[in-house]
Amino acid sequence: MKYKAVIFDMDGTLVDSIYGLMYSVNSVLERHGLKKINMEQCKLFVGNGIKELVRKAAGIESQKDERLTMYYEEMVKEYSENWDYKMYVYDGITGLLNSLMQKSLYLAVNTNKNEDIAKKILDKYFPGCFSYMVGGSDSVPKKPDPSGALLIARRFGIKPEECVYLGDSNVDIKTAKNAGMYAVGALWGFRSREELLFAGADEVIARPAELLKILM
Repeated sequence: MKYKAVIFDMDGTLVDSIYGLMYSVNSVLERHGLKKINMEQCKLFVGNGIKELVRKAAGIESQKDERLTMYYEEMVKEYSENWDYKMYVYDGITGLLNSLMQKSLYLAVNTNKNEDIAKKILDKYFPGCFSYMVGGSDSVPKKPDPSGALLIARRFGIKPEECVYLGDSNVDIKTAKNAGMYAVGALWGFRSREELLFAGADEVIARPAELLKILM
C-alpha cells in the first residue's frame, strides 16, 4: 500500500461543531453589544483557531487590540462549557475509521482547536480510533504551518509522502501541501469545492467512504 497513514482535520471533517462555536462566540458578541454572526459567516470564520474566529466575528483588525484578548478569554470560557452543543459525527465517518483500522493504517488528528477540548471530543466520540493528535497549543504553530503534520509523520516513523491528509478547508489543504502530503478535500464540511481546489487539493470527495478508493 502506497499510503501508511491518514491525518484528519477535526471541525468540519470528523464532527460538525458549528453550533457550539456559533453559540459561544455569539454569547460573547451579545454581551458586548456587538452584532451576532450567522451560520454561513461562522463556517467561513472557523479553521484558524478560536482567537481568529473571535477576531473576525468581532470585526477587529489588529491582533494587538486589547479587546481581542478580552473577547478571546471570554470565548475560551464559553466554549469550554458549550463545545458539545448539538455536535455530531458526520455520516460515514465511523464506518471509514473502522475500515482504516482494519487495514492497520496509522490514524491521527491535526487540528487548530484548543488541545484540551480536542481531546474531550476524541475521548467521547472516537475512543481508541486515533494513535496521535496535535491540537492547538503554544508549542506547535497553527495550520497551515506544516509543523503539526510533520510531527505526526515523524511520530509514526514514516515519510510525509506516505500520508494522506483529509480536511474541509483551504487551511487543511495548504497544510497538507506545505508538508508534502497527499491533500484530500472533504465536501461534507464547512467550505466549497472551489475553495478546496483553488487551495491545491489533489482530490475532493463527497462522502467519507470515497477515501478508501484513494488508499487502494
